[in-house]
Amino acid sequence: MLPQGLQRLLGSQFAKLQEQANQVLEELKAMRIEGQAGGGAVRAVVSGMGELQSVHIDPKLLNPEDAEILQDLIVVAVREAMRNAEAVQQQKMQSLLQSLPFGGFLGFGR
Repeated sequence: MLPQGLQRLLGSQFAKLQEQANQVLEELKAMRIEGQAGGGAVRAVVSGMGELQSVHIDPKLLNPEDAEILQDLIVVAVREAMRNAEAVQQQKMQSLLQSLPFGGFLGFGR
């Protein structure tokens, strides 16, 4: 939600901006963004909001002797997926802020 002063400044644009923000949130929730480690042997998928959706582990890595390596690869893959999701979030929000009537003037979206 925007501060009341900004809401007043935007006037009729506020409802449109709020609708666009809700659309962006829905798009982010529906996105599936991947991160991987070990050359793709471990892959993690998160939503555009950064929520972990799934983890894939190549069966070749399921050797009890390699448990510590596998754990490290999972952490790396999940972190990469979350970084990728954060980058998408930032891109979407910059785009939304640039759509403001005075977005460029105030430096939003830069």
